[in-house]
Amino acid sequence: MSASCGIAIAGGGLAGLAAANALKTFGIKAEVFEAAPALGEIGAAVNTSPQAVKALQAIGVGEKIAAVGHLSPGIYTRNMQTGEFLEFNDRFKMAERYGAPYYSFHRADLLDALASGLDHSAIHLAHRLTGIEERPDHTVLVFANGARVEAEFVIGADGVRSVIRQALYGDDNPTYTGQMVWRALLNANDVPSEVLEPTGHTQWVGPGCHFIAYYIRKRKFVNIVTQQDTDKWVEEGWSTRGDPDEMRLSFPNPEPRLAKLLSLVTECSKWGLFTRPLTQNWGRGRIQLIGDAAHAMLPNAGQGACQAFEDAYILARWLEACRDPVEAFANFRRVRIPRVHGVQRLSLSNAGFKHMRDSELQKESISAGTGSVHGNAEWVWGYDPLGEWDKAPLVPQVYAA
Repeated sequence: MSASCGIAIAGGGLAGLAAANALKTFGIKAEVFEAAPALGEIGAAVNTSPQAVKALQAIGVGEKIAAVGHLSPGIYTRNMQTGEFLEFNDRFKMAERYGAPYYSFHRADLLDALASGLDHSAIHLAHRLTGIEERPDHTVLVFANGARVEAEFVIGADGVRSVIRQALYGDDNPTYTGQMVWRALLNANDVPSEVLEPTGHTQWVGPGCHFIAYYIRKRKFVNIVTQQDTDKWVEEGWSTRGDPDEMRLSFPNPEPRLAKLLSLVTECSKWGLFTRPLTQNWGRGRIQLIGDAAHAMLPNAGQGACQAFEDAYILARWLEACRDPVEAFANFRRVRIPRVHGVQRLSLSNAGFKHMRDSELQKESISAGTGSVHGNAEWVWGYDPLGEWDKAPLVPQVYAA
């Protein structure tokens, strides 16, 4: 079975569907090819900061995401063992300052919002990409179901294990960071309200670990995601089943609110955090990578999905502005790579504050305004993709190449 199309998007996750919406906004048709038999997204929650929300609004899904997003008043940070207040990151003020809200979503709701405005005849499910064949004037996508699709241009949004990336550049040789993540989802009715007071979005930090819990889906669920230093090898992945008792033992001597949350966990998953080199290998010629396929990053800055949404809007703008898509892809890489590399470096550095072994030094750093994980990211949140899509990005020297 063979077919042809102008632009093929490999991957129907958040990055791929955002790209399809963005292209549609500018009158550009694309076909989406997704490996799964139904649209779905592994994982419980995703956060979008103001600049990413602006990108989503610009591609026509603003009302849809507002209907399913949870507005977080802000992150209230406590010491993990004493419960002492350390910091409040006011997200309502952030929204007012940057002109767009900060949302927390159930991933499935966000994916549905992105899919709802697309022509579903252009979304091809059960198409697991197995390889590509580069030709001078097109690329052939080869799928496990026997289909072969000739595409004039390809957008690779096929995730951290991107088949397209591997075909272009070989293996990335990921390196284990010595950190792992636990994830759990609780029914909010089972969680006493005082546990997450006063904002419903609480972070606990302690020696070698941190723990975040917040409401999603209009306060129906509480999402939990943690991170800890460990000398144990942990498999990379999103859905490795974990042991709740082992999860609880990872956070010794928790203060009462955190202890109550941990006691409620009956199912959890875990995965190891791996880094990949920061490279310029985002695509070539007729092929452009976006999202995790181009720039997988650690979760410490909450920017994985956000940078994918920036990618989607800015790539569509360049495709609309340039007669030659190959030129558009090259311009996209020119303006995006420096900014995203800066965000990746920010993600790497944030874990240092959250996992400080000296609690008093951690507290002093917050008070001085120098050690806070939230105090050095305004250049990320304050970015305006609509007005700056074609400009060299401003990246603080500490995060620049």
